[in-house]
Amino acid sequence: MPGNEKMCIIGFGRMGKRAAQLFSRGFDVAVLSARNVEEEARTAGAASADDPGRAISEADFLFLALPVEVIRLWVDQINEFSRERCVVMDCCTARIAAESELSLVRRQRFGLPELHEGEIPVIGEPDKRISWYLNQQGYTLWPVTPEDYDRRGAVVGTAHFLGIALELALEPAQRILLGESRAGSFLLQLIEYLKCDSQVTYRETQLLNPFMAEARKNLIEELRDADRELNNGIFRFEPHPPDSWRP
Repeated sequence: MPGNEKMCIIGFGRMGKRAAQLFSRGFDVAVLSARNVEEEARTAGAASADDPGRAISEADFLFLALPVEVIRLWVDQINEFSRERCVVMDCCTARIAAESELSLVRRQRFGLPELHEGEIPVIGEPDKRISWYLNQQGYTLWPVTPEDYDRRGAVVGTAHFLGIALELALEPAQRILLGESRAGSFLLQLIEYLKCDSQVTYRETQLLNPFMAEARKNLIEELRDADRELNNGIFRFEPHPPDSWRP
């Protein structure tokens, strides 16, 4: 059960803010960021720290809300300044790549790549105090291996890839035409949804997830197969029965 334990969140993007809002209900949370986030941190129930060494040395828990490629810049400071019993958490999306970078951290650690309602996937052995706290907040932890998480991420990443490709390919006039139809507006909504989420998540999924290249390749092949069939007059799409059609 958390008492007056301290947590230092390194990085204050989307996931850093979410972590601050979640953990500030039971921990004394400090935030380290390259930006001036004093007001944002206060809104999330946390305090902004300006001395990395001190903030790390005082923390019982470190939460790394950083891109995978930035973690290596903090490993030496974590090993030098953090307490031996400090627990390190991270929320990196590309788990195999993250585990490689985090392997040099000489502290107990585990990953929480998602912080959403309901089940939270966890990589590694979670700290009992964090597990208890999350359970009290209505969350449950779902153990998963880095490989399984990345395989799952590659499936979801195909939707990201489709939206990214459309964003790069569509001309302004084409967007207007798409917006005039129901099916087209759904595609535009996909693009806008992606633009409202973390670019780091999509970048890591596409570039660092080792299963993503194959997933993209498979999607492209499926699109080519569908194109060939339609060119040959084959239409295999099965709509819902007429009584369920939208007006």
